[in-house]
Amino acid sequence: MPTRPLDLARLAEHVAVEPGGEIRLKGSFHSTFDGAEIDAATTTWPADAPGGASIDPGGLIDFKAGGFHVTSRDPKTHEVVAVATGDPAPVCAKLGVQAPCLPLRMLPLSQSRLITMDEWRSSLKGAISLEVVAPPPPAAYAPVVDVATHPAALGAVGVMGLAAVVGLTWMIRRRQKLSPAGQLRSLVARVSKKLATADAVFIATVSPALERATAILDERRVDPSSKEGQRVREILLRVESRLDEAVADAKAAKEQAAADELAAEMEAALEAAREADASARRV
Repeated sequence: MPTRPLDLARLAEHVAVEPGGEIRLKGSFHSTFDGAEIDAATTTWPADAPGGASIDPGGLIDFKAGGFHVTSRDPKTHEVVAVATGDPAPVCAKLGVQAPCLPLRMLPLSQSRLITMDEWRSSLKGAISLEVVAPPPPAAYAPVVDVATHPAALGAVGVMGLAAVVGLTWMIRRRQKLSPAGQLRSLVARVSKKLATADAVFIATVSPALERATAILDERRVDPSSKEGQRVREILLRVESRLDEAVADAKAAKEQAAADELAAEMEAALEAAREADASARRV
């Protein structure tokens, strides 16, 4: 789909995307004030900065407050991909736009540098483009042929029927993927993929709980739209967020503590879901 530049003159920008839809932001700004290279989700500090060269996980946009979750970010190519969560985003309304939106972190970034927002904004040179990732197009349907008057069109009718089946299958799978259950399964699969590259201790701690979550989803023992299902989803998002942060800042001790806490919370959530399921069966 067409891209548009991120407007630094606006504190927030509405993005027309449904829950589960993806957006992609590319590019960065260079600050003439302190030499930092800042993109949508990360800040890269130069070697002559206080503390030396480093990468911070915070960027120009507060994705969570705007109703998005970052699924990937690359501080080298400055490309960030985020998914609309469908969660409430009251900050959007406070800034005068619809949710979901992309709230700019102009105030905290300028305050941390002890300058005004206008001074910070004028120091930024560069551009960031925003693109709403379009879903794959539905299968094309062949025009209807009068088989009675055109016997040679029998083959075309067969192709048309196949295209209709393919299109219907795609629509069903698309709806399943965008359903609460489909989004939760996609989240589990995404976390599992990222977990494979994590620290070995983190993997050993979180994997058993993640495997149990997968098994319970396969057995349909948790309603993804229920309170217990939402709790499992929130914990999985926290696990994914921690894995993303580990890419930029790998601290084994913090990962172990976070893994223990998240694994315990996931176990508790799964236990609550199992008890809720058992109670429902007894009724």
